[in-house]
Amino acid sequence: MSYYQDDENNKIRRRKVSSNDSTKRPVREDLNYREQSRSKSINRSNSSTNNRSTSSNRSTSSNRNPNSRKNKRKVKKNRKNLLKVGKILLVTFLVSLIVLSTVGTVFVFATVKDAQKINNAILEANYISSSVATSDEIPKYLKDAVVSIEDERFYKHKGVDYTSLVRSLIHNLTSDTTQGGSTIEMQISKNLLTNYDKTYKRKIKDMYNAFQMNKTMTKDEILVTYLNNIYLGKSSYGVKKGAIEYFGKDVSDLSLAQCAMLAGITNNPARYKEHSQAKKRQETILYKMNELGYITDEEYTKALREPVPFKSEIDK
Repeated sequence: MSYYQDDENNKIRRRKVSSNDSTKRPVREDLNYREQSRSKSINRSNSSTNNRSTSSNRSTSSNRNPNSRKNKRKVKKNRKNLLKVGKILLVTFLVSLIVLSTVGTVFVFATVKDAQKINNAILEANYISSSVATSDEIPKYLKDAVVSIEDERFYKHKGVDYTSLVRSLIHNLTSDTTQGGSTIEMQISKNLLTNYDKTYKRKIKDMYNAFQMNKTMTKDEILVTYLNNIYLGKSSYGVKKGAIEYFGKDVSDLSLAQCAMLAGITNNPARYKEHSQAKKRQETILYKMNELGYITDEEYTKALREPVPFKSEIDK
C-alpha cells in the first residue's frame, strides 16, 4: 500500500512541477518577445531617421551645389576681368612712360644742343660785380656760412642735388609756399648765364651748366664765383662790396658773427637789410654751422653774444 501511495504522491508532484513550468515559460517567452520587438522597433525608427537625415542632407547638398558652382564661376570670371584690366593699365603705363621719356629726352637735347662749355674764364667775363675778392681774401667762415645755409651738400654733389630737388618738389605740391632746389652752381648759371624765367627750359639749362662747372672748375672756384656775384641789397653785388656797405670794413676782416650776418642777407635782401630781421637769420645760420661741424660750441656761443651792428646804425 505504501508503494502505491508513494507513486501517487510522485505523480502529483510531477504534475505540479510541470504545471508550474508551463505557466512560467509562456511569461518568459512573452517578455523576451516584447523586448526583441521593442529593440527592433527602435532600430527601425533609428534607421528611418538616419535615412531621412541622409536624404535631407542629399537634398540640401543637391540644392547647394548649383549655387556654389555659380559662385565659383563668378569668382573665376571676376579674376579674369581683373587680370585683363591690370594688363591694360600696365601696358598703358609703360607706353606712356616710354612716350614721356622719349619726349623728355628730345626736349633736353634740343635745349642744350647749342649750349657752350662752361669754364672759369667764361663766368668771369659775365661777372656782375666790379669789386671782386680773391679766394684768399674771403674768410673761411663766410664760405662755410654760405654753404651751410644755401647748399649744405655742396661738396658732395656734382652740380645737381637730387635730394634737394625731390624735397622741393614735394613741398611745392603740398604747400602754398614755394621752395627752390637749386644748388650754388645752378644759381650761378641763373645769375650769369641764363635768366630768371620760371620755365623748364631755363631749369634744364641751369642743370646742364652746373654739370659743366664741376667738370672744369674746383669747388672753391665755384664758391668764390658765387660770393663775388650775389646780391646783398642796397645796390651791392658781391661780398667785398657788401662788407663795406654793411660793416664798413674789408671782407677779409669780418668776424664769424659778421660773416653769418652777411651770408644771411642774400636770401632776401629786401627783408634782411633790416638789422632785427638779419640778426634772427644770423642766429639760424650759426646754429646750422655748428650742427654741420663748421664751428665749435664755444665759437657758436661767442658769435651769438657778439654785437654786430650795421654801419648805417653806427652812423646814426
